[in-house]
Order: sequence, then C-alpha cells, then structure tokens
Amino acid sequence: MEYSELEKLWKTYDSKLNRLEKLNKKLILETLSKKPQKKLNWQKYRNYYGLIVGPVVLTVALHPMFKPTSLSDAKFLAGAMLLLLTIAFSTWFSVTAINKLKKVDLINDTVLESATRINEYKEMYVSRSNWIYITFPTTLAGVLLIGWDSLHFDKNLFLFIAALSLISVFLGKTQLQRFKKRMDKLVCDIDELKEYKE
Repeated sequence: MEYSELEKLWKTYDSKLNRLEKLNKKLILETLSKKPQKKLNWQKYRNYYGLIVGPVVLTVALHPMFKPTSLSDAKFLAGAMLLLLTIAFSTWFSVTAINKLKKVDLINDTVLESATRINEYKEMYVSRSNWIYITFPTTLAGVLLIGWDSLHFDKNLFLFIAALSLISVFLGKTQLQRFKKRMDKLVCDIDELKEYKE
C-alpha cells in the first residue's frame, strides 16, 4: 500500500472518528440537558399556574359579593379596581417570565447565554418579591372594600388580618430563598454541559 493511499485511508477514518465524537457529544448533551430542561419546564408551569390561580381564587371567594346592586357601591368599585390592578400586574409578570424562559435553549445556546437568561429570570423574580409589599396590601384592601358590608370589623378580623400578613411575609421569604437555591442549582447544572458544547 502506497503512502498516498494510506494517508487517504487515515483521513477517512479520522473524519469518521470526528463525526462519531460529535455525535457522542450531542447525545451526551441531550441526555444531560434533560434534568435542567425539566426544571425550566417546571418554572414555566408555575408561571402558567400563576396566570390562572389568582383570578380564579378571587372570583370564587368573592362571588357572593358580585350583585347588580354592587355596581352602584363606591367601595365595591374601588375594591374591584384595586384587585384588577394586582391581577393585571400578576398577569404581566407571569407572561414576561414565561417569555424569558422560552428563550432559554439548552442545546443550541452557549452555556453563558443559557446561564445569563436564567439569571435574568432569577433577578426578575427576586425584584417581583419586593413588590409583595405593595401588591399584598392592595389585594387585601380590595378584598376588604368589596366585602365591606358583609364583614364584621371586630378584634377577630384584625387578628386574622395580622396573622395572614405575617404568615404571607414569612412564606414569601421562605419561598424566595428556595427559589434562589433552585436557580443557582439550575445554573450549576447548565454549567456542567460546557465540555459537551465545545
């Protein structure tokens, strides 16, 4: 066998090995990206859930107050406007979050691009948690104004509101800490894909 034929044969095998290596990396990348992709899908699901649950819970809880005569009550209208504002904000946030998560492509993006998009989503979520100090009192005021005529403003109601506020703040902070840990873990999982994207 001549040198040129041997060189040609060597190049052919080398090309096949390169293709096999690329295929192996792609298969490993797809396998390793399943876990982070599930976490991303779970975040999308939570935001879709957030789109639905707020309006549904408020509608179910307050539907006895929705009467034709309520439309002439200024307190009812003010409460309804406050609730609509918080629902609009929550809807805007959920839609924006879903759109941010849809832009994350673990297979085709670089690790840096994916991690950057995840961190943008995390920052957005963290900044939203600061809005709870506005949205929670606004929602509470809206509910109180809508149910004004059927509520008994006594010590028990005020204790209930205080307990609800404290529990909401505690649960919000706990949920935020868990969320940050999940997002940091997701970024670490994405970082592990780096060697298979080169």
